[in-house]
Amino acid sequence: MNLLLIRHAESLGNTQQRMMGQLEDPLSPIGLLQAQLLGQFFSVRELPTHVYCSPLQRAVVTLETILACRSKPMNPLPMQMTDLLSEIHNGVFQGLTWQEAEQQHPQLCQQLMGTQEWIPIPGGETLVSCCDRTQHFIQTLYQTHKNTDRIWIVTHGGILQYLIAAILKTPQIWGIQIDNTALFEFELDLNHHSTHNPQLYRILRFNDRPHLTQGVSRAPEYETDPY
Repeated sequence: MNLLLIRHAESLGNTQQRMMGQLEDPLSPIGLLQAQLLGQFFSVRELPTHVYCSPLQRAVVTLETILACRSKPMNPLPMQMTDLLSEIHNGVFQGLTWQEAEQQHPQLCQQLMGTQEWIPIPGGETLVSCCDRTQHFIQTLYQTHKNTDRIWIVTHGGILQYLIAAILKTPQIWGIQIDNTALFEFELDLNHHSTHNPQLYRILRFNDRPHLTQGVSRAPEYETDPY
């Protein structure tokens, strides 16, 4: 089975360094261009057999823009929107820049900056919840699909770290600087779950953006960090 994970294109919240979380946030002009370039890159590649997408519009519009770049008519794709792919809920920080968070929640921000331990954000999603929903999503994929399936997953920078951990079966969540429209591509054999043969489990792309040129700038990646 081929799994391709895609982070959505740059949003207006990204350009303003806002922790948007599960709030709606339109793509920026550069974001639309990023999605179009990614669509052109995929236009000469084989289409997926199935597509899963976060219901948040910055992910949906990214996916729609990619698919609209196909020059030839295509059959409707099996497409599923699922809340399991929504961004991490940032609680009281949602929609704020870090400077605004410091003004509105000075004591909490001071605590966060003063420790390396994880501190829950009031009203926000817990680490356990993020792990549970991403592991459930990945395990459901493995149980419902077959080796010949090619799957696209369009989602967000924060929750992507948990999805990658679920695919790699690591208990540690690794901090990854994930750029807009970055690609993570994995190939795995569903019939050999316990094999140690690296030919059956391969990482084909990791945080890759081959579709972008030097003329397309990127926004600061604050969305990947709930703080």
